Amino acid sequence: MTKLIVFDWDDVFTLGSKEGYIRCLHETLAALGVQLDAAEEHRRILSTWSQPHRAELQNLLREHPQLVNAACEIYEDKFFGDTFVDSLRYVEGANELLLRLKDKYKLAIATGAHPVVLRERVMPRFNVPDVFDQIISGYDIDDPRKQKPHPYMLEEILSAQHVASDEAILVGDAKSDVQMARNAKVEPVVVLTGHLSKCEAEQLAVKHVIDTVAELEAVLQR
Repeated sequence: MTKLIVFDWDDVFTLGSKEGYIRCLHETLAALGVQLDAAEEHRRILSTWSQPHRAELQNLLREHPQLVNAACEIYEDKFFGDTFVDSLRYVEGANELLLRLKDKYKLAIATGAHPVVLRERVMPRFNVPDVFDQIISGYDIDDPRKQKPHPYMLEEILSAQHVASDEAILVGDAKSDVQMARNAKVEPVVVLTGHLSKCEAEQLAVKHVIDTVAELEAVLQR
């Protein structure tokens, strides 16, 4: 029986997150006068996706390591300002879903999103109800080896909430979410509002694939 639902955040609840992050990263490179081939820039961004922005920028600027500190300052101005938040829109029906779930399940978030931006900018903008028992971010993890798809975030939540792995599900949009769930022996649910197509999710042998998080109750009823 499911007792705990753990959600990724970006492209699960807020749409446009991917575009917002990419815009902040691209504009940071432009401000530094660094140009990468468009395909190479995109490949590098995706190769460190969901990791803290310093890791993203170190990867993008691997030929210019002396620029990383300056890049972080430029990126943070854009990310904590309006560049990122203005790129977002919210999944219709998601808040109503959370309110229905809160009395039946423990709810948590395991995300690569910055916790300050999430709590102080994004959640207030979309009137997200205060229903989460725990939020853990990639920014809370010092060891880069414990970022997704490592099971660390899920294991921390399972331990804190006193729930067994077979009593939890993880709702995410990316391959790293699926891998993290399986590494923690948690059942993954994929939403099609982010990185994965239905075909790609099926190739990963995911049993539960839904169009948006607002449809999650159909999975829980099974």
